[in-house]
Amino acid sequence: MKSVQFSVASRLEGAAAIIYPKGYLNNLSGESLVIECGVYIGKGITKIVVNFSETDLINSIGISMLLQIMEDLRNINGTICCTNMSKFLSDTFEMLGLMQHMLVFPVENDALEYLKTRKS
Repeated sequence: MKSVQFSVASRLEGAAAIIYPKGYLNNLSGESLVIECGVYIGKGITKIVVNFSETDLINSIGISMLLQIMEDLRNINGTICCTNMSKFLSDTFEMLGLMQHMLVFPVENDALEYLKTRKS
């Protein structure tokens, strides 16, 4: 597998921030993901969609960074949705018990449609 330089892109879609991590999610890249989400949370955005279509691997530190985002959102009664997850990521999140703390959708548009109906 070819290593891809990690990057994070994002955009605002209505009342939801959509985050696009790309590459291997580890300690350094996880910090940039937390910072990117924190920018939106700091602006009062309580709905975050993380589109994992370009993230195949995540290590334990990357998981802990994702947990930080989940905690930050929980503290403001926010919602995190994860989309476009590989089977590996989905299985990993399931094994670690993360699925009970997030909403998972096959594709980004499904998450956005769901979030349109939520007040928080």
